[in-house]
Amino acid sequence: MKIVFKEPYSYLLVQDDADWYLTFFSGGPFEVDICVKLTEGEITRVSVSQEETAKLAQEFQQNKELYKGRRIIPSVVPGRKR
Repeated sequence: MKIVFKEPYSYLLVQDDADWYLTFFSGGPFEVDICVKLTEGEITRVSVSQEETAKLAQEFQQNKELYKGRRIIPSVVPGRKR
């Protein structure tokens, strides 16, 4: 498992073999970390661009329907046992 991109207090993009996960903060007065398993299209988009990773995290914050059914609890974090 490796960290691909990260922005403190914003998001973390992790690759675990063929699986990729984006963890981001929900925003607002009560922050919650949300981890989403990415689709192949999303992986292609974010794998080479930290800017695209930030944009996708923002899109997820604004529209929960984009990741409906793909949220991972607890969040995938390197070094944490699942």
